[in-house]
Amino acid sequence: MIVLALALMSLCDVAAFAQRPGGPPSPRKSAPMPPAARARVRRAAEAVGLIFVRNRSDNPRPRPRGSGVIIRSDGILVTNFHVVSETVTKQLFDELYLALGDEAATAGQPQYRLEPLMVSRAYDLALLRIRPANPTAKALTLPAVELGDSQAVRLLDDLIIIGYPEKGGSSVTLSTGVIEGRDILGNWIKTDARVIHGNSGGAAVSPEGKLIGIPTKVEADMQEIDKDGDGFPDTQRTYGAVGFLRPVNLVAAMLAEAELHNTQRTLNAPAPAAAAPLALNVRGVVRNQTTGKLIAGALVGLLPVGTERVTEDTLLAWGSANAEGEFKLNRPVPPGHYTLKAKALGYAPYSRDIEIKAGVSDLLIELREPAK
Repeated sequence: MIVLALALMSLCDVAAFAQRPGGPPSPRKSAPMPPAARARVRRAAEAVGLIFVRNRSDNPRPRPRGSGVIIRSDGILVTNFHVVSETVTKQLFDELYLALGDEAATAGQPQYRLEPLMVSRAYDLALLRIRPANPTAKALTLPAVELGDSQAVRLLDDLIIIGYPEKGGSSVTLSTGVIEGRDILGNWIKTDARVIHGNSGGAAVSPEGKLIGIPTKVEADMQEIDKDGDGFPDTQRTYGAVGFLRPVNLVAAMLAEAELHNTQRTLNAPAPAAAAPLALNVRGVVRNQTTGKLIAGALVGLLPVGTERVTEDTLLAWGSANAEGEFKLNRPVPPGHYTLKAKALGYAPYSRDIEIKAGVSDLLIELREPAK
């Protein structure tokens, strides 16, 4: 019996997948990259390092675990939470280290220590502060990647994955691809670029060298094959895989929150150890633009920015105004840009592009009566 299934795997579990015969086809060849773009991507690659981990109780020496990318030259790095935590217990490793450059990574000699700054288990992200292995070293000035805008990316935009995949040896490895799609509510960017074990926590950058996302997981389309007809699969064939990236806007939100908490600490206020959920409840009021009268029963919907037609696939969240004209959308949404639509009996259709962000999730919708 042949069974088609989508196997959901974290990159820490993809090693076996990478070894199977009949793996996914190689990504399509992209157009040659202009020299200026090559230079920008090379600079971005300098900011991607190999993360080593160790538990004092059972590991004699640090071992490579995944990739990380520096987003501030004074020593802030982002990676996946699953790179710096135990697979079963989800506890952070006792010791975290970073090696930059192929020579250091190949020799297995991390130059820097890493200290947890903020984590988001929900989005599998972690911010870490970089410290010199030598406590007497001077202040850090490190290569860093500029943050891009993941809300601005579009289908078929080029991107480059940078990381230290296990099957690529202990040197930085690049692969090219395009953006295949987006899952806005799930907070994913999909790509056909090669994403394999060890790329977790690395960088997905644009040809401008700006960080677009963090490679996090793979979904593979696999077929189980029963060769001897005994009713039990003997082998598997993989037809393809989709790589999933966490959008960089989530990283920017965590960084802003970490900076806020750092300011609070200087005022002796407590700072939480983990990031708050990066999704917002959207509510608001609908009223008559001319008279200010509250409008009951108005329907309100949130769509991907620039979307004109409301369908089951494009409607991300919706709500209906109560007798006081108040509404609350049926599900929280990530921060970002959206198209807001509303309609009510006796009023003209309403549509505008908005930005949903922390502190600006309460909306005012003013409907106008059609011209007579």
